[in-house]
Amino acid sequence: MELSWFILTLLLTVCKAFAFYKSNGEIRQEPEIFANGSSNVTLTCQHDNSNHNRLFWYKQTKGSVDLSLLVFSIGQNQVEIEAPFKTHKSKYAATRPEIKISTLQINKLETEDSALYYCATMHVHCDSSASQAYFGHGTKLTVLERDISKPEVEILKPSGNETSCKQKVTLVCVAKNFYPDHVSITWKIGSKDINDDVATDPYATQDKETKLFSITSRLKVSKKEFKPQNTFRCTVRFYNETDVYTESASAINGIAGISLDIS
Repeated sequence: MELSWFILTLLLTVCKAFAFYKSNGEIRQEPEIFANGSSNVTLTCQHDNSNHNRLFWYKQTKGSVDLSLLVFSIGQNQVEIEAPFKTHKSKYAATRPEIKISTLQINKLETEDSALYYCATMHVHCDSSASQAYFGHGTKLTVLERDISKPEVEILKPSGNETSCKQKVTLVCVAKNFYPDHVSITWKIGSKDINDDVATDPYATQDKETKLFSITSRLKVSKKEFKPQNTFRCTVRFYNETDVYTESASAINGIAGISLDIS
């Protein structure tokens, strides 16, 4: 089926859609799934609005902003795998046994199947310009290439140049040797969560030989804050194969005697 007005509407409203349509219900998907190569996996999508007769599944490959339409449904028990995905006849299967439920099955998994899979729904009005699509947060599917490995976490102290010459110092949190790349990083000063002046890599980088990932996050703090009585903690949350999160953390204290003079 060709991309038409309603697909364009999907792309134009994606930013609004990520807020979930609070007044009408919400779209629920598994946040993350791990699976071994050559196995089969089933993704599920549930929503709360019986008026949303249109339903879509999209694939977004890592590092890409493009969404590829994989499945289109116009109603209950009416689903179609879209080109070019439908050329793989036994690869994909989709169901929609109820208006509010859909599944996407991916068979004989390969590393290329690792991606984000989004479910979206829409109520089509007579006036097409009034139709708006709503997206779930997506399911991150990872086809495992090696054994799962938890992250090693370390905070690097600021450089001597920063502590002597600059108004702020930079703490670098390094998480390394983990697999797969299902992690998030948070910072605290004492018991207080810190969101300002934090910069985290958008993607983890992977070693081509070991397949292990690494990622860094940087926190800028004023010299006035960077004192011994303050503890700075970086926590890496890692989602593992048993559908639970584990946390690894590193902490350091400020350094006494840093000059507040700016040269």
